[in-house]
Amino acid sequence: MYQIIKRWKNAAGPLPALISAFLALAGITACATAPRAAAPSRAPEWVNNADAVYPPEQYIAAPGYGRSRSDAEKNALGSLVAIFGQSVQGEITATYKYSEAVSAGLIKEQESAELSNTVKTSFSQDSVYGAEIKETWFDGKDTHYAVAVMEKLRCAMLYTDLIESNNRTIEQLTGIPEKDRYSLDALSRYELAALIADANDAFINILAIMNGASAALYRDELRRGDAYRLAFQDIARNIPIAVTVDQDRGGRVGQAFAQALSQAGFRTGAERRPSGGNAPAERYVLEAALSLEPVKLANNRNEFVRYIVNAKLWDRQSDQLVFPYSVNGREGHATLTEAENRALRAVEKQIQESFVLALRDGLTQIAPKGGTK
Repeated sequence: MYQIIKRWKNAAGPLPALISAFLALAGITACATAPRAAAPSRAPEWVNNADAVYPPEQYIAAPGYGRSRSDAEKNALGSLVAIFGQSVQGEITATYKYSEAVSAGLIKEQESAELSNTVKTSFSQDSVYGAEIKETWFDGKDTHYAVAVMEKLRCAMLYTDLIESNNRTIEQLTGIPEKDRYSLDALSRYELAALIADANDAFINILAIMNGASAALYRDELRRGDAYRLAFQDIARNIPIAVTVDQDRGGRVGQAFAQALSQAGFRTGAERRPSGGNAPAERYVLEAALSLEPVKLANNRNEFVRYIVNAKLWDRQSDQLVFPYSVNGREGHATLTEAENRALRAVEKQIQESFVLALRDGLTQIAPKGGTK
């Protein structure tokens, strides 16, 4: 480079502007190869004092931190939920089930577009309706920060609309004509009404932080979830369900179903057939069939029996299937008789453990999407 510059200088006098620019560019390039680490920006005020940035008379704010931005946001939302206290945290399960019911279409869409979106957000320990992450900050080393914020006026309106809309849905669900009161459809309505009422309890507790007077008014006026559960139990006690089992062994399978239905609160028994115009047959009947089939296993001297129970709960008034249910498995012993006994005991155990849960799921499936028929 020196030789080139010397020749150019001898030939043309002073260094031309092009060489000066070239040298300047070389200097910039050299500097760029060894950059200095930028100093981290100063922590925002909300990191140490959220109330200074988000005044408590207007906002509820909680900072959080973590190794990643996502962790920091979750930590901030969890801190925000903690502000509402144990009363809200204890109702998380109820509101989560409520959110699942909305997503499944069992609870009608809310009138407000904002509610339609927020109500489908999972309500869990690290999220709450109306909360948002307002700001985030990274300290340039290894910690991210975030602040979760709820604007009191906006959220008071949000929760008021949500509670009111839910209450209208409850009124529609439970507005059942007396002639249809003792039916599985009515039962499913009251179960869903209890679920919505449970969710409203949590929403009222949150509203109390935003607007105590409105929350107190709702607590006095609205029925709690337990009130709808009492009505649910009354309806169940007045719904007889007949049980019939083909190929039953000593009535054991039928008795297992009857006990499970009784535990769920229903009246049960052998089916009554019409006789002389009186003693009408029950509207609902559980029709089941038992199958016990010997099975031979290679290189095994024991006797084995495969058992299958297929059952269907029917609404004979509408001639509709309410829900199906089945259990199956295999049991073995040295003798075929004892293998069959073991199979029957396994059937009884499975019915006791799973039939009521299947029944409740079946009721959920027939639950209406708000309103009466």
